[in-house]
Amino acid sequence: MTKLIQILILLPFCFSCGNTQSEIQPGSDNLGFDTTANTYSVTEEDTSMNSAISKAIGSLDKFDQALKSGNISYTDFAVKKRFRTPDGGAEHMWIAGIKLENEHYKGFVNNDAENTTEVKYGDTVIVRKDEITDWMYLDKNVLRGGYTIREIRNRLSKDERVKMDKDLGFKIED
Repeated sequence: MTKLIQILILLPFCFSCGNTQSEIQPGSDNLGFDTTANTYSVTEEDTSMNSAISKAIGSLDKFDQALKSGNISYTDFAVKKRFRTPDGGAEHMWIAGIKLENEHYKGFVNNDAENTTEVKYGDTVIVRKDEITDWMYLDKNVLRGGYTIREIRNRLSKDERVKMDKDLGFKIED
């Protein structure tokens, strides 16, 4: 039987341009809208989603360079991590407020869990590089990375893409 992977796509850290990492905290008004029901299910055999995850993993050095750069135009750094679910599946969740500590990423869970019981919204977690399934940051309010977000957006109808773009509050360039 095919296991379903829950991919949380709409980002609760869609806040105004210019938020620095130190301003981003769980429960902050800067976090934007709730993501309780914003999930997208895919199978483990979904080749295009697996390709998006591979692309994110293969380009993680770009994320690291941006994170370490100190460029004030770069904001809202986040990584996505896979968590186990009780049914043997997985749920991929965004970790925001990213800081690099001893070559690991530290941040807080920035989604409400749909199925996993391993973490909940606001939990502080450490993420190893080999646990990352996506990464993103904003460059002057333009998405960098976010390969799984782009993949899901590509599957939407034109009207759905327009709504998603409006809800996200940042620009996704093709």
